[in-house]
Amino acid sequence: MAHRSDKAPLGSLGIDLGTTHTVIAHHGAPLVVAPAASRPTLLPSALAFPPSGEELVGWEARARRPIDPAHTLLSTKRLIGARFGSPRARRFAEHHPYAVVDRDGLAALRTRAGDLTPVDVAARLLVAAAARGECDPSARRAVITVPAAFEAAEREATLEAARRAGFAAVALVDEPVATAISYLERSNVRYGVVYDLGGGTFDLALVDCSRYPFRVVAHAGDPYLGGDDVDRVLAERVAERVLCRHRWDLAADPVTFARLVGACEAAKIALLDAETASIELAEVDPAGPFADPRVSVSRADLAGITHDLVRGTFTLVDHVLAEGRVRARDVDAIFLAGGSTALPGLRELVGQYFQKRARFDLDPMHVVAMGASLAAARPDLAALLDAEGFAA
Repeated sequence: MAHRSDKAPLGSLGIDLGTTHTVIAHHGAPLVVAPAASRPTLLPSALAFPPSGEELVGWEARARRPIDPAHTLLSTKRLIGARFGSPRARRFAEHHPYAVVDRDGLAALRTRAGDLTPVDVAARLLVAAAARGECDPSARRAVITVPAAFEAAEREATLEAARRAGFAAVALVDEPVATAISYLERSNVRYGVVYDLGGGTFDLALVDCSRYPFRVVAHAGDPYLGGDDVDRVLAERVAERVLCRHRWDLAADPVTFARLVGACEAAKIALLDAETASIELAEVDPAGPFADPRVSVSRADLAGITHDLVRGTFTLVDHVLAEGRVRARDVDAIFLAGGSTALPGLRELVGQYFQKRARFDLDPMHVVAMGASLAAARPDLAALLDAEGFAA
């Protein structure tokens, strides 16, 4: 898929405001939002507030996670629209190092720049993504994707973030519907399953694509299941090896362990194309007494973790198919979305479950935003949009 880099005016945009990355697209093509990054079409959904007083967004913000985790905001989509003290807010606080505080009844996050709600964070991410994609929000119609499981409060909070970002008009589309739109430009099916495994979340939907509007028949998901779990499990295993070999516990200090998780994420990405990758222990913990400065991890190590994670998702797959009263063999197509679907062995396991090849010919990191951009640009797809079209 070619990347658009010129400055021609755009009438519409599709935006995947993801838990771990934000992607914007126009007419099916992702825009460049991070020119200096290895994946220039991906903007990490991250804000950081260093002691210097500046505000960092995207890759620059994400790089501060190992050294300043309490003021590096990640995965705040999990909290959008949540009330302070709600089960969702309590669960978020258990999984993240941020102080969750009350702001007018809503869950907010305490930072050096003040208390920010997830809507505040989302609005700033949208402003940054539009600016880096050389788009003026005030002249754009935007279709933003949301999980099928999002309820009214979460959907309204997402719309409010887009309004604060200055978009002239905005509509929502369910993420599995956006994925189906991308693929059904190229094929025709009745029942499609969208298997969406991202960095921090897993979503699964059974979609009836036989006619417009596409209908999500059944869905399920886990907002705390994704590639981040692979990073954490790999870090735990590396820490166990280091403890046995060097009698040094990399998991004892939260900041050190966060650096180890970051190093394991980099190793995971390297293992998508290589058989082995190395983790430099001195970079993780300069104080450690390491006679051997490296730990090697293999593609087989990663495949084992992937196997356990994917097997766990099949419980939700069973639930969705039962709710939709559809057998696995009656599913016409399986569409993969989310960067973690590139994990070794995942596509084969999903294909074995459904007894057919899973579709991944479109980039799983782009496919959601691509579908949203097609819905934004084509009037005949307006019936697929939440709230029946665009609202100012």
